[in-house]
Amino acid sequence: MWHEATVIETEALFRIADAAENAGDHDLARRSFERCAALGDTGALVRLAYIHDEGIGVPVDKSLAMRLYQRAWRRDKDAAAANNIAILYRDKGRFRAMFRWFRRTAEAGDGGGHLDMAKCYLDGSGVRKNLQLALRHLAVAAGSDDITEYEREQAQALLKTLAPRSV
Repeated sequence: MWHEATVIETEALFRIADAAENAGDHDLARRSFERCAALGDTGALVRLAYIHDEGIGVPVDKSLAMRLYQRAWRRDKDAAAANNIAILYRDKGRFRAMFRWFRRTAEAGDGGGHLDMAKCYLDGSGVRKNLQLALRHLAVAAGSDDITEYEREQAQALLKTLAPRSV
């Protein structure tokens, strides 16, 4: 019974927070995401981290955002959290750490993570250049169900330009 009530409460808080954010009431959104995250909702924790990451209604606080994203990762292996951790490391110029977190994103089943890994292999960012591994990750990304249409188009375009031509 308690668990069911908590789920209903977290769903309601998340909807309130999401609606408040869309309406521009960033203070209510932040407070609602905080309460929802405290009840164990990982999605709310990621959204709260993003608020601090981007400074939406609060001062930008990248270190707090990193801690919140890491908590979301530890809690549920959340791919969005892993992806945002990778981006924070990229912004700091820590490319090896960035690559490790993109790999976690991909391992969590995120097609965009495979695209990011492919780009790392193509550029040699955080890892040695490796065309074969880049092609492999591009193929996974292009066939993934968990990828945006824009990312899929990027993966397909890269595959088209990089794939060996048959004679």
